[in-house]
Amino acid sequence: MLIEQIDNLSRIAGTFSNFARMPEANFEQVDIAARLYSVVRLFENNYDQILIKYFGEEKNIFVYADPEQLVQVFNNLLMNAIQAIPENRDGEINVNLKAETNDITIEISDNGSGIDNELSDKLFTPNFTTKNTGMGLGLAITKNIIELSGGKISFTSNMNEGTTFKIVLPKA
Repeated sequence: MLIEQIDNLSRIAGTFSNFARMPEANFEQVDIAARLYSVVRLFENNYDQILIKYFGEEKNIFVYADPEQLVQVFNNLLMNAIQAIPENRDGEINVNLKAETNDITIEISDNGSGIDNELSDKLFTPNFTTKNTGMGLGLAITKNIIELSGGKISFTSNMNEGTTFKIVLPKA
C-alpha cells in the first residue's frame, strides 16, 4: 500500500512538472471560427446524447494564438460542459462566437449542475477539481493559454441551472 501511494504521489508530481513547462506556444494568425466549429462538430456526436448547438461564423475570423493550444482550450471546456450535466437531465450545450470590432467573444454554456459560489475562487487553480476523476489541471491550463494569447476567461454559474464560460481574445 505504501508503494502504491508513493507511485501515486510521483505521478502527481510528474503531472505538475509537465504543467509547469507547457510546450512553447507557436503564435500565428489562426482562423478561430474554423477551429472552434471543427471541435464543436466533433463533440456533436457524443455518446451522452447531449445536444450541442453552434451559433456564429464558421470561418474567416482570426486571432493571433497557438492553433493547437486553442483546440486544447475548446476540448477542455466542451468536455467539462458535458461532464457537468447530470445523467437524469436532457443535456444542452450552446457555443456562441461573436466577432466585434476589436475582440472575439466565445461563450460555452451548459445546463449542468452549476458551480458552487464557494468554489469559484479555486476553479482555475492547478490541482483543483470537483470531479472524481482527473488531475484538476484542465481549467488552469485553459486560463494560461488564453492569457498568453492576450485574452481573458471568466465564468458565471447558477446552481442546478448551468454554467457559461466566456473567452475574450483580441482580433488579429
